[in-house]
Amino acid sequence: MIGTRNPEFITTMISSFTQANEVLANTINQIMYYFRGSLTRDDAWAMCFTEREIAVQFINDRFKDAQEMMKAQIPVFV
Repeated sequence: MIGTRNPEFITTMISSFTQANEVLANTINQIMYYFRGSLTRDDAWAMCFTEREIAVQFINDRFKDAQEMMKAQIPVFV
């Protein structure tokens, strides 16, 4: 671990934390954007991993529904 004082390992570990943080921030922004203000930034950040995954799955399902409706020429964005 970091106690090994191995600079390569420490750099790799910090990079992975940075990358995971960026992914988290992007997911939070995506959830907030598609929920159109019904979820505050604090609420989105307070969500646990499972809650965020459920929210993202909900958004993806709505996109699939809209895509199917558009294929059937049903107005979606009115």
